[in-house]
Amino acid sequence: MRAVSAAVVALFPEQGAVLATAWTNKLFALSWLETSAGRYSGFDALADAALMFSANALHVTISAGQRRDLVAVFARLPLWPDALAALETMRRAGLRLAFLSNLSAPILATAMRENHLHELMEPPLSTDRVRAFKPSPQAYAMGMEHFALPREAIGFVAFGGWDALGASWFGYRTAWINRLRVAAEPLMPAPVRAGPDLGAALALAGV
Repeated sequence: MRAVSAAVVALFPEQGAVLATAWTNKLFALSWLETSAGRYSGFDALADAALMFSANALHVTISAGQRRDLVAVFARLPLWPDALAALETMRRAGLRLAFLSNLSAPILATAMRENHLHELMEPPLSTDRVRAFKPSPQAYAMGMEHFALPREAIGFVAFGGWDALGASWFGYRTAWINRLRVAAEPLMPAPVRAGPDLGAALALAGV
């Protein structure tokens, strides 16, 4: 999200930091609201709605073009410095890898091409397939269906504590990459591995 925040600040130097935080919070809130209500607008539409709401709430004038440009940043997120080496290590160990994400299928496909991840990972699993955002069990179940494996045989790696919590509730062996060193979720089960980088993912995979 730091790349997204930087893009917001570049457009709105004075209010960008506050707007980026408000946008992120509203985006999560809307995704959880839609899933709990059995609705699904898709990531792009929801991100645009959350951004427009946040801008209006903060009295920031934002055009439709600026909203499109900011939502498009999600397709150009840079890799974390340790990501490529960790993914290569897991692939050499014979592991199959795929994103399971709330991002839309087109955004995920573009992001993978931009970072050459299509050479290491299988096609991404977007919640567009099941029309339910994480942490819905329907979203996590895509991993079992794609890999044709029981949940106990799948490792799930999450950036957000809420996502690690949802995946562990679903029954996946889970690693939480707590790069921002935020407080642990009080309901987080003890078996969840946590660490500040992808070392936790490699430990979960045993490689």
